[in-house]
Amino acid sequence: MEISLQLFSIHGETEKDYKQAVKSAADIGFKGVEFAGYGGLTAEEMADFLKKNNLYSVGAHIGVEQFKEALEEELAYHQTIGSKYLICPYAPTDTLKEIEDLAAVLNYAAEKAKEFGIKVGYHNHGAEFNKIEGKYALDLLAEKTSENVILELDVYWAAYAGVDPVAYIKKWGSKIELIHMKQMNEALENVDMAEGCLDMKEIKEAASYAAYFVLEHEDYDKPVWESIRNDYEYLSVIK
Repeated sequence: MEISLQLFSIHGETEKDYKQAVKSAADIGFKGVEFAGYGGLTAEEMADFLKKNNLYSVGAHIGVEQFKEALEEELAYHQTIGSKYLICPYAPTDTLKEIEDLAAVLNYAAEKAKEFGIKVGYHNHGAEFNKIEGKYALDLLAEKTSENVILELDVYWAAYAGVDPVAYIKKWGSKIELIHMKQMNEALENVDMAEGCLDMKEIKEAASYAAYFVLEHEDYDKPVWESIRNDYEYLSVIK
């Protein structure tokens, strides 16, 4: 399994030295990165930096306001660096109207993004598994978005909400194109891959069709790079 890295995982390092932090991820063995900020680099500078470090861009997390107000700029940036996806990492989904409004934003963005060879998607947390009119908010969003809008399933947050990520992957199939591989223990804490209870092999098998598997690690009980390397090595040997 080729594993990409969501760069928010190392945001403490990128805030100190953006280029060195991303280069360190490449040195561990990551080939793909998913952005959460660009370190002040222009698109041309980023494209050159990725090429020099043998990295490619899976895409980026951008806020819903950026989808509304800076879509063209984001699409142009990511077309230049070769990204495949623009993902909304969070938006309110507490009411049916909020879900419908979000779906409209994503549907519009997805149509525009097709011109740039980019897909649009949504990344869940736990709140999207609250029920509205008997359905998960995330299900309603999936139903109200076009086939051009994909889901990036964060398996940690699904499990945190009491939802079996494997069953959810099987439920939606190809609507889920990206998988956030994030581990949890019995206490619902985010931990290193080898220390948790989510069966990453089973998840990988259920989503064998997925375009990318993206590591995300947010909480650490050891040095960041030690955990990131541990996770990379653990996931890399899963067949």
